[in-house]
Amino acid sequence: MPFTAKTGRKPTKFADRSVDFVIASHVLEHAEDPIEALGNFLRVIRPGGTLMLVLPDPRRTFDAPRPRTTVEHLFSDHRHGPQVSRREHYEEWARFNEELPDELVPGRVADFEREDARHHFHVWELADFLELLRALKLPAELELAQASNDEFAIVLRKRPA
Repeated sequence: MPFTAKTGRKPTKFADRSVDFVIASHVLEHAEDPIEALGNFLRVIRPGGTLMLVLPDPRRTFDAPRPRTTVEHLFSDHRHGPQVSRREHYEEWARFNEELPDELVPGRVADFEREDARHHFHVWELADFLELLRALKLPAELELAQASNDEFAIVLRKRPA
């Protein structure tokens, strides 16, 4: 699976295989292209290094009413660019998180677009996220998948080159 930059954002300052670990706590749900983000995390980690992810469990957060992000959705965003579903994410936020009536949603979405809002684009429970990891076939082994009160943690160890 190729992990190439598609966002046009500034490239990372970390060289390939330059760090022993990456910890991303409550970050990945804000990424419009989590597949690209995971690829970049693993790109900078040395073989044998560790990636620790902590993500909110939506069942215990303000994301509870939102639909869970599917693997198919993530592959589509990665393949076609996150701009194809950005408006849908903004609409979902306005409807489910802000509980706006339908007639107010377009105006709120326009606000989000002007602000380039970066709230939670994606929502996973632990099982959903593990399904994504299996589908990606990352160059890493799953060492831990642990749910706690309102979040879950994933620890991956990058395979030797």
